[in-house]
Amino acid sequence: MELPMAMAIAVLYAAGTFMILRPNLIRMVMGFGLYSNATNLLLITVGGYTRTSGAPFVGKDPGSAVGLMDPLPPDIILTAIVISFAVSALFLIICYRVYADHGTDNPEELRVDDDFGHEAEAWLDGAARGVRELHRDDGEGQARGPLSLLPTGEPRPTANPGHPAKADCP
Repeated sequence: MELPMAMAIAVLYAAGTFMILRPNLIRMVMGFGLYSNATNLLLITVGGYTRTSGAPFVGKDPGSAVGLMDPLPPDIILTAIVISFAVSALFLIICYRVYADHGTDNPEELRVDDDFGHEAEAWLDGAARGVRELHRDDGEGQARGPLSLLPTGEPRPTANPGHPAKADCP
């Protein structure tokens, strides 16, 4: 029984590796599913399952425990199946979002940080300018005017004299 199970496990791991190495996100998810199934079969085999093994119910006679399968691996495998289902669902959702946002499921065609070039630098410069305007400092970390706390219930000022571009001050 161990040889056919070992061959089935080897085929599942080989097919999973082949699927993961393909440039397609859905095939990667399928490859991880094959890895999960191969690992579950490996746990069953290591747990002592054979065709002659009985269910792990022991009678009154202590000698009746001979030839029974260990009950722990099936419990662990059942938990692993549920977890792999949840992880596969999460991976499929991520694949869908990547395809919806980028129009491709080929990881080699997806843009990385290095591909953005000047667009990223311009965006970062604009974001830094926005942070400086938000904090209303002079660029060196010093506030432009005195800071004061308003008592509870007192209305906020509607104009900011230090920054005319913004009419309301949060």
